[in-house]
Amino acid sequence: MQIFIIAAAAAGFLGAALTDASAQEWWPGPTPPEVVEAKLKERRVRRPGPRDLRRIEEAAPGQAPAKPARPRKVLVWGRLWTHAGNVFAEEAMKIMGRKTGAFEVVATDDPRLLLPESLQRFDALFLNNLHDQQPFLPPDWKTLPKDRLAEAQQVDKAVKASILKFVKDDGKGVAGVHGAIAALKKWSEFGEMMGAFHGGHWGGPQVLKLDDPAHPVNACFEGKPFRISDESYVPGPPYSRSKVHVLLSLDLTQSADPAEKAEWLKNAMKGRPRDYAISWVKPYGKGRVFYCCLGHSPNTYLNPLYLRHVLAGVQFVIGDLPADATPSEK
Repeated sequence: MQIFIIAAAAAGFLGAALTDASAQEWWPGPTPPEVVEAKLKERRVRRPGPRDLRRIEEAAPGQAPAKPARPRKVLVWGRLWTHAGNVFAEEAMKIMGRKTGAFEVVATDDPRLLLPESLQRFDALFLNNLHDQQPFLPPDWKTLPKDRLAEAQQVDKAVKASILKFVKDDGKGVAGVHGAIAALKKWSEFGEMMGAFHGGHWGGPQVLKLDDPAHPVNACFEGKPFRISDESYVPGPPYSRSKVHVLLSLDLTQSADPAEKAEWLKNAMKGRPRDYAISWVKPYGKGRVFYCCLGHSPNTYLNPLYLRHVLAGVQFVIGDLPADATPSEK
């Protein structure tokens, strides 16, 4: 009942906000194209050009690992300017959905689509590199008058309750890449749902081992190590192998220990195991979760194996690709 009361209050704010002549009168709603382009330029985040799009198209699998049980719809949500890979991730999801027929993509940063009456129309939510501590508030939330901030916080509260219900109670799925777990660190339930918060990072060439070579989400690797150059995250609390089913992790027999190369990372990991999990699946209530920490570099979205791994993860959270999600350790 509380979710719907909050959502009703949020809906009341929507009408007021969209007719308000004050700053960012478009919020809540999708960021206007001219604002997106200005912010991309300000953050020096480039859009993929025609050649990039052709390469993503070529790299994307021609067939999904599982046949959809019925037409599927995935909400790809995130602000495009917050991280280097976001625009490429959005285009890759659109291309994979169209090319394989696994799902239809709706891509947006409109928080209204995360409210219950809209979110229930989707089979899964894909969190596109959020990398923002308050992604569901207006970008200028720190400068809002108190009454406007209070109203925006009602929307934020409704969105968070809606996402948890969508996965935990409604049995739907959520997938995320890279900066998804670098966001919302004050929302503890989000970390529990996703399996971790960002606990440090490193970058460069890395060799990843298959913690579960037979897992359907790992089938694209054909039992072989995965070599890639990208920025990866150290999974921080509440991460534990007793809570997630690890798919990929850094192979320390073939890659240098990141904590030995950076003193700040070594200090950040003090008292924590040197466990560099890269991707995992897990249950959350009745629903399913997939996360992969790769996806910082635009070039990652040109990698066929990465795209196949993410596609399989998304099909897992939708429910079309059955797979084991029991924790790696008891």
